[in-house]
Amino acid sequence: MNLFLLVAAPSEGGLDPFAGSSSIYWTILIFALSLPVMWKVVFGPISKALLDRESQAREAASAAEAAKEETQRMKEAIQADLDLARKEAAHRVAEAKARAEVREKEILAAAKDEAERERARTRVEIERAKESALQELRAAAVSLSVDMAERVISREFSDADQRRLVDELQQEFSSN
Repeated sequence: MNLFLLVAAPSEGGLDPFAGSSSIYWTILIFALSLPVMWKVVFGPISKALLDRESQAREAASAAEAAKEETQRMKEAIQADLDLARKEAAHRVAEAKARAEVREKEILAAAKDEAERERARTRVEIERAKESALQELRAAAVSLSVDMAERVISREFSDADQRRLVDELQQEFSSN
């Protein structure tokens, strides 16, 4: 505070250390003496804060770049996995289609075989029914012929005559 009084007090012809050209020297001396204190107290923390901030900005930029590279790498990995999954799905679809075609051919072949067996069985049944009908027709024809012959000749055939006549007629029908 005494220094302040010296500076603020009016000069009365005494020794005024701040008067004239010597005030520049005093200003430089005071600035030089206060500079280390200001550097330590004011500029030091400010410059340290600026350096810390710059370091944090570099670290953040570096972390952002690393994150960007990691994101790009993950994106490429995901794309590769997606491409692989698409290829696998297409392969499975192709396999399923091939199996379906094979199965379709097997089913059609089995159906054709079954139809052919059914036709053969039906032919056999028709042939049996035809033979049975022919047997019945032959028997009816023989019986009718015997009845007609009995009426025509007015006598009755013996069982042996009927069998012989039936056998002869059957041989005639069989040969036709």
